[in-house]
Amino acid sequence: MTRKTLTTSVLFLLVLLIFSLSVSSISTGNGKDKEKADITWTTFEEGVTQAQKEQKLLVVDFYTDWCHWCKVMEKETYGNDDVVAYAKEKAVMARINAETVEKFKFRDAAYSGRELSMMFGVRGFPTTVFMNAKGELITSISGFIPADRFKLILKYLADNWYEKMKFDEFEKQEAGDKS
Repeated sequence: MTRKTLTTSVLFLLVLLIFSLSVSSISTGNGKDKEKADITWTTFEEGVTQAQKEQKLLVVDFYTDWCHWCKVMEKETYGNDDVVAYAKEKAVMARINAETVEKFKFRDAAYSGRELSMMFGVRGFPTTVFMNAKGELITSISGFIPADRFKLILKYLADNWYEKMKFDEFEKQEAGDKS
């Protein structure tokens, strides 16, 4: 065998090996193709009804299409497996584009996304509004909330700890449980 033929054969085998490894990883998935669990979003109006019916916490995400931190929160917080699992069990998740003129029924009147954001005092995006099963405001938080913090807030509010203690006390209690 000539040196040129040997080099060509080795390159061919190398390319074949790389190709077979890439095909193998695509077919087995290697965890990358695993279907990711997502938040089940509903409209505000449907969310209010569902939260009341199921006696759950209502979480309302006020966002805009142009908001960078809204997109980060969508990916990092609402895309977090722990947040998704906890939210599915304990809360109803609704989204409102704060700039929409679409109307949503709330307390026997119809409001646009803009009007609802004004009603809830939204001043920046994202803003997350937390409501009890009766449709009453518990609290709202402006800005990006990291996934671990968001899950802690969900637990505090969904399990009604806010009626028994302040959040910083709850946070210390939870930190103590993990140590």
